[in-house]
Amino acid sequence: MLKESIVEICILISKYIFLFIIFMFIWSGYKAVLFERTKDIEAYTSKIFMQRGLIILLHILGFIILMINSKDMAELWQIAKIGSVGLIFIIVSMISTFIIYKKSDAILWNCMLFLMDVGLIMLQRLEPATAQGQIIRYLIGMIVMLFIPFIFKVIPRFEKFEILYLVCGWILLVSPFLLGKKQFGARNWINIGGFSFQPSEIVKFLFIFYLSCSLRKYRTVKDVILPTVMSGGYILVLVLQRDLGGALIYFLTFLILIYLSTSSYLFFFGGLGGASIASVIAYKLFSHVRVRVEAWLNPWKEIDTKGYQITQSLFGIGTWGWMGSGLTRGYSKYIPVVTTDLIFSAICEEFGNLFSIGIILIFLLIILRGIMIALRCNRVFYSLLAAGATNLIAIQTFLIIGGVIKFIPLTGVTLPFISYGGSSVVASILIIGILQWIQSFYEMKEEVEG
Repeated sequence: MLKESIVEICILISKYIFLFIIFMFIWSGYKAVLFERTKDIEAYTSKIFMQRGLIILLHILGFIILMINSKDMAELWQIAKIGSVGLIFIIVSMISTFIIYKKSDAILWNCMLFLMDVGLIMLQRLEPATAQGQIIRYLIGMIVMLFIPFIFKVIPRFEKFEILYLVCGWILLVSPFLLGKKQFGARNWINIGGFSFQPSEIVKFLFIFYLSCSLRKYRTVKDVILPTVMSGGYILVLVLQRDLGGALIYFLTFLILIYLSTSSYLFFFGGLGGASIASVIAYKLFSHVRVRVEAWLNPWKEIDTKGYQITQSLFGIGTWGWMGSGLTRGYSKYIPVVTTDLIFSAICEEFGNLFSIGIILIFLLIILRGIMIALRCNRVFYSLLAAGATNLIAIQTFLIIGGVIKFIPLTGVTLPFISYGGSSVVASILIIGILQWIQSFYEMKEEVEG
């Protein structure tokens, strides 16, 4: 009885410490942005190291709470093992990114690692088997990302391979029709040797590289015809594969890049109008689209069937209020697909809605840094590439958080850096890698010119 009381007190106190950690992290991040603008290097560096200390504190506290709540020695050992490996991964990532990516954006690294650590803690809490797999995926993503500077150095003119990006994108995107399997209602997965991945996650990169190549040459309306047709083809394929979330991400990314390259409101609003018409047609033609929309409009009508996911998500968000139940004290395991699509609901339930607002602010900080990188570029290709990479993160985050709070219909996408996944996790890390390389390239260029 005494042990249980001590555990409850620790969990109660931890709720406030977690909240303190995330808001100190956000405060130090925005202060670092201000110090960067005033070129106060010493103050900027102190805030960066404060953020890194907070990430480590978050990790240690999270796994201590999980350990004191363990049921037996086997579970305790498993949590300690994942916690130790995760801590080593975080520290090594902090050091290696500093060494490999010269003059990179430290705030961006810190935000990514913070979100990854929240994801690892939640996965260990919800489904321990996924936590080990997630560390492996994080490791793969970081290793591949660390090679990006070398790849860009060997092939310095990536804007010359427009046709290659387009052809490879088409081959990968249609491959699930021949080799794919259906998972979560969408036929957009390929299984090779027991390893499953979504080709559309790889094609994201080819897509923004292709659009950046083709749209950098914009002079007249005819210059956007081919990119528009090809993008429309990509989106149609994703709709046919029932990957509605992927289709939305591709469409909105295209729309934003077409506007940035042309500065034409006609293209932008014309695209939105066309999308509205296409949405109505899709609703009429595809049953899975109707199911998603009807579940969104009135989930309570069929709470045990079509509306089960969204209602359980809303219960998780609303039950424990601003401070949450405390880590391990919620009922998040009853939320469907909680480790992937609806992990944000679990964070709201156990860490509290204030903490979840902090998560959204960290994503906003990532988006802000990505926009700043895009604006600094004086070559159109790299500016569009940075904008495209930033939009991939921004749109995906909006779609999944908007879906779990019932702002928009659920689309089946994952929360970047946090949700359990394979190719989606690696893709999110590589997006940051691309942004960091562009940042490093221009920082070093300015230093040389200076």
